Amino acid sequence: MSKEIAGRTFSTPEEAGVEPPTAQELEEHGKTFREARQKLRAASPDQEILANSKFHDEISGTEFDSQTRNPLA
Repeated sequence: MSKEIAGRTFSTPEEAGVEPPTAQELEEHGKTFREARQKLRAASPDQEILANSKFHDEISGTEFDSQTRNPLA
């Protein structure tokens, strides 16, 4: 059964009607990600500076944000 957490809906692939990728598709996508990672590393050798936090911070401001959560509540 789908579950909603912090405004996001989590489902199994079967519930979402998504077919699992084939081994060939996984390899093709892996190759694409490896190429993109190489380009990022070439642009910035600093491992810490790869993407702005706005592109991956999805818990900020939610009940799962450790900076805003009140542990005594």
